[in-house]
Amino acid sequence: MRIITCLLALAFLPLAAATAGNPPNNADIYQYRIARTTTPISVDGELNEATWQSAQVATDFWKQQPVDDQRASRRTEVRLVHDGQTLYLAATCYDSAGYFINTLKRDNYGKSDEFALLLDPQGQKTNGYGFGVNALGAQTEVLLTNEDADESWDNRWFSAVRRYPDRWTVEMAIPFKTLRFKDGEMRWGINFIRTEPGLNEVNAWARVPRQFEQHDFGYYGSLIWDEAPRRQGGNVSLIPYATTAFRQDSLAFDINDGKTKFDIGGDAKIALSSSLNLDLTTNPDFSQVEVDAQQTNLTRFSIFFPERRQFFIENGDVFNSFGNFFTGDQIFFSRTIGLDPNRRPVPILYGARLTGNLNPRLRIGAFNIHTRTTKAALGQNYSAATFQHRVWKRSAIKGIFLNRQSFDGTDAISGDHGRNAGGEFEYSSDNGKWAGKLGWLHSIKKGFSAKNNHRYGRFAYNGTRFQTFVEVQNMQENFFSDMGFTGRLVQDDENGDPVRVGFTQIGSMTDLITFPQGESPLNYHWSGIENFVWLNTDGSLNEWYTRLRHFFFFKNTAQLRFRLNNNYVDLLYPFAITDVPLPAKSYNMTEFNVEFRSDERRLLAVETFVVYGQFFNGTKLTSRSLVKFRAQPWGNFSAGLEHNAIRLPDPYGDADIVLATGRLELNFTNNLFWTTFLQYNTQADNFNINSRLQWRFAPMSDLFFVYQNNYRIEGLFGPVDRALILKLNYWFSL
Repeated sequence: MRIITCLLALAFLPLAAATAGNPPNNADIYQYRIARTTTPISVDGELNEATWQSAQVATDFWKQQPVDDQRASRRTEVRLVHDGQTLYLAATCYDSAGYFINTLKRDNYGKSDEFALLLDPQGQKTNGYGFGVNALGAQTEVLLTNEDADESWDNRWFSAVRRYPDRWTVEMAIPFKTLRFKDGEMRWGINFIRTEPGLNEVNAWARVPRQFEQHDFGYYGSLIWDEAPRRQGGNVSLIPYATTAFRQDSLAFDINDGKTKFDIGGDAKIALSSSLNLDLTTNPDFSQVEVDAQQTNLTRFSIFFPERRQFFIENGDVFNSFGNFFTGDQIFFSRTIGLDPNRRPVPILYGARLTGNLNPRLRIGAFNIHTRTTKAALGQNYSAATFQHRVWKRSAIKGIFLNRQSFDGTDAISGDHGRNAGGEFEYSSDNGKWAGKLGWLHSIKKGFSAKNNHRYGRFAYNGTRFQTFVEVQNMQENFFSDMGFTGRLVQDDENGDPVRVGFTQIGSMTDLITFPQGESPLNYHWSGIENFVWLNTDGSLNEWYTRLRHFFFFKNTAQLRFRLNNNYVDLLYPFAITDVPLPAKSYNMTEFNVEFRSDERRLLAVETFVVYGQFFNGTKLTSRSLVKFRAQPWGNFSAGLEHNAIRLPDPYGDADIVLATGRLELNFTNNLFWTTFLQYNTQADNFNINSRLQWRFAPMSDLFFVYQNNYRIEGLFGPVDRALILKLNYWFSL
């Protein structure tokens, strides 16, 4: 542990100079002064209200991609006003009429001609909101964090678009009730983003260095209010639902199996203050959530699948931002709640979640969720409490407590619990180029009172041409995270049991980006090396992974990628990829792969990936291809095929693993979508169909018709389960 302590200390030495050479603060350079209007605004996209003529104009955008030191090729003008209850925006995007539209489907920002408003109402530089519209009116609303832009979030707002020969215009109306902000705050963070695939450009009003995400909070301008927004009284939303469903499950022993069932439930959102929100749910139904994209797994560890359920998303980063290593370890992962290990729903009786800001620097989160006892599993109660206290401009001190408790009906089962507690210091320089974290987490479980800690640290530098990070973590063998995700939980395939193995991981990555001089078809080259080492608890080497890579990024959006990987593994337990497990011994494997992605702006685009090399004591050839066809703007069609040809010496045998996918998206209007997803996976012995029709007949109110079917591939496609679901939900604002 002395070695680990020294490595963590060395990693943080550069932070003493982190604020040197910061650029001028965007909040002081890019300022928009918003005024109140008494003129009613019709959100129709026509911009014919007189109030728009007197509003301040934000223009002279900067390129953010592919370069960040030039003005945007085309002019954009943005105006804002408010009426004390709603924020209104008008944007004029000068362009030809040849728009690139990827889809009319909601929540697909980033691949069409689009405009977006980004807001940081709290001014904490940790979380905010994004509202985007493409040139044909398809909406996207996202929750923004330092790590992500989550398109799964939904809330009420309004927009309209108009198109002309030399420009397109958009109007937005965002009710104050949709946002969480500090009551009485006169200054918010703000930026405007315009995406132009035809020019392969992303433009920003407040200049954002190209190595950062477009929504990086450190580079927002200032929205200065003439009068501070105030809490809107009666900010309560009710979202009840009703479903009728027919389900069959050949693996279930349920008296209701094969019968039509009617169900009701719903959610409520209650704004306790302008910045603190209470979410309630009872008997939630997630049948409309899109099915997971299956993945082939040729590793000894579990695969991470993202959260898609609305109840767990808003302000979710306050719970799940602890750790978050390159290898995926998280102390809290919301998919442990309400889903079994096979990703099948577990009934949730109720849930309550409190999130938001107590003051400008202190952000909190707490929840209590209870799942029902069924014939297959005990009920579980999940609770959590967490906080983030901002220090300096972009850094934070964080703490968390988690508790899982088993219940048999209404009776808690003594000793059947899992608890975690810990804290983290997260550092970010003002310009975002220097970052780091130090953390300690502890687990509490009956029978395990020692070797139950997880300690970690990370240092990173993110420059325009040079980027690097070093991370160190030590996870002891008795550290449990019942509500989290542990990427290196080892499976003993000879005995069939998971085995807890402590480890120390030391990882690093270094990237160098170079820009061609003069005329070139390339935007830039990206060269890099990454190296990860895992040590056993006695200090011996368990695994070593090194990758060299070079990527070409073309001006027409095409990409060509080369990678050379070396992986040394001291296999602690037998590992089965065929019927006969590979023996526990040392293996040294090298492989080479090539990946190509064509110009994604064309109606027909392709992606191909090929890797060949050693695989334990044999070889592996992986080929993956994806063909996409876009019928602008109403249809997207794709077909993918992955084949893994594994050849091992006797007696281990060979394996051919196939994953085939098909996807059809038909967008009849901006509010009526039909998506069908097919997946054929020989590794999971599953053929899956998921077809979903969604009609958004009113703001945040939907009618869903869902058909899903799973078949076993072996045994001539014998059924496993099927369902036919009709769901209606409606959003009431009180």
